[in-house]
Amino acid sequence: MTVVATHSSLGLAARVAELLSDELVLVEEKLFPDGERYLRVPCKLEGDVILVHSTHPPQDERIMELLLAIDAVRGAGAKRVVVVTPYLAYARQDKRFLEGEPISIGVVLQAVQAVGADALVVVDIHKPSSLDEWLRIPHINVLPIKQLAEYFKGRLRDPLILAPDKGALHRARDMARVLDADYDYLEKRRDRVTGEIRVLPKSMSVEGRDVLIVDDIISTGGTLAAAAKSAISAGARGVYAACTHALLVSGALDKVYGAGVREVVATDTVPSPISKVSVAEPIAEALKRLSP
Repeated sequence: MTVVATHSSLGLAARVAELLSDELVLVEEKLFPDGERYLRVPCKLEGDVILVHSTHPPQDERIMELLLAIDAVRGAGAKRVVVVTPYLAYARQDKRFLEGEPISIGVVLQAVQAVGADALVVVDIHKPSSLDEWLRIPHINVLPIKQLAEYFKGRLRDPLILAPDKGALHRARDMARVLDADYDYLEKRRDRVTGEIRVLPKSMSVEGRDVLIVDDIISTGGTLAAAAKSAISAGARGVYAACTHALLVSGALDKVYGAGVREVVATDTVPSPISKVSVAEPIAEALKRLSP
């Protein structure tokens, strides 16, 4: 098999190719003076091809690149195109929250399928059921909880793993199993006397414990910063954070560290200063499962 990589995921694609003992081909890319994008696969392809391309910001450009790359790989001779999209943009708009809105993730997934993808691997998509709803091709959602948990093994004292809300409790539960720790989820509470809003665990105490907050995405960091401040004021020994996708917009890292978080760790689905954990291994395992 051949792994084809665009510039959006070069390091990760190289690790995947190494794990699979596959050849790595880099797509040639440039921008025309009017802003249109140009892609070219520089060699003839055959058989099964793995295309690795992440759609982190600027998302609109990345999605266009992805569609062009799928068609280019198909045109270069690939008989079967397995697309690996470590970070899939627009996944949070998974229903019509207000009348007149698009279901953005449905549009993206249908486009990927229509242009020629035969299978799709994504990492920690916001709502996994979106894949079943919109795709007719084989697909796998990779969860890198084990890899993130391994990073923190032996680093935390009496850890409490926290999800940012009840809906994300499964992430905290799975990480707690690896770390043999307690887990809970955060909820907003209003002080009846002062009116202050605090973000604290639903039922467990943080006093004297290391707290690890785990989520799929850190975007602006607002929720994480509020939770960290509340945990520290409630007596937490230290606050740490882990996420799959580190978008880190609007000064997110400064905000989070300024709130007292000791360390923030993410995977390499999105290039960032905190991308210390690779998802190459679970992606390689998923690709092996998709082999014909």
